[in-house]
Amino acid sequence: MDFNECIKKRIAKEVKEDKELIASLIKTSQNKFDSEKKLELNEVTSGSKISLLYDSLRELLEALAIKNGFKIYNHECYTYFLKEILNESIKGDEFDELRKIRNSINYYAKDVSVEEAKDILERIAKLREEILNVILKTKRAFIVHRWDGTPKSDWYPWLKGELEKKGFKVEVPTMPNTSEPKINDWVNHLKKVAGKLDNATYFIGHSIGCQTIMRYLEKENYNGKIGGIIFVAGWFKLDNLEGEEVETIAKPWMNTAIDFNKIKQKIPKLTVFLSTNEPYGFVEENSKIFKEKLNAKVILEKDKGHFTEDDGVSELPEILSEIDDGLNQNN
Repeated sequence: MDFNECIKKRIAKEVKEDKELIASLIKTSQNKFDSEKKLELNEVTSGSKISLLYDSLRELLEALAIKNGFKIYNHECYTYFLKEILNESIKGDEFDELRKIRNSINYYAKDVSVEEAKDILERIAKLREEILNVILKTKRAFIVHRWDGTPKSDWYPWLKGELEKKGFKVEVPTMPNTSEPKINDWVNHLKKVAGKLDNATYFIGHSIGCQTIMRYLEKENYNGKIGGIIFVAGWFKLDNLEGEEVETIAKPWMNTAIDFNKIKQKIPKLTVFLSTNEPYGFVEENSKIFKEKLNAKVILEKDKGHFTEDDGVSELPEILSEIDDGLNQNN
């Protein structure tokens, strides 16, 4: 069986996120967790303690499923949910083993020694803590600035504040040697800042920041989907560069190939904002590449230049709309 079969058999279904129900499940799970702790462990209580702690774990899994848009009615389907929807194979395998142990106790009266019970209870408690951390995980957003930019440039401070209002933890890292950006330096710095990727990780790139994000995702060993990605003034080709020195800096970024398939498998969708009067040209060509290679949604804004302060752009509410749309789809 797999999760698709769970859906077909109607022992799992898609639902909208219910924050009140999630909070209630977390509370009842904690109550059972506390109750289990109050029971002294002996040969008489070992089965009861395992069942009680397992139920506490199962309620957290129900909360996690609802948070991700599913209501699950079959314990086995939680295994497939963890492995196939959340890409958490280790947690899925561990839950499946614990599920079978619990069933052998509840339904087949399997005797469990005190030492065995200690080990089982420790495993359940560990997985329960991991699941709770996943539920409470904070959404993270990384804004990667442009060439010659800083965290205080353009619309970055405004967007950081707006995303923080939505509960995001936001970082706008100062990229190295911003006047002479090099691929390896920028990619390695982003890797160090971003840490472990997950489905609550979001990236917003501006100009060369878009290139950095693509090249970082291309190289990163991660098999799941991140939360979302938005590019502003992204490019593959540039025109009207200011002299040979600038052209020399830009050439590796334009000429070093990108494996788009490795990026596509990590992103749920990509939205790219371009401007009708982009000073560095190639609007149609860049738009076409984003659409064809990354299935991007390209939004062409009127007269926004390169989306900098010099172009009169200090806020971009359009980005918030796209992020909200993405969050609604994920929920």
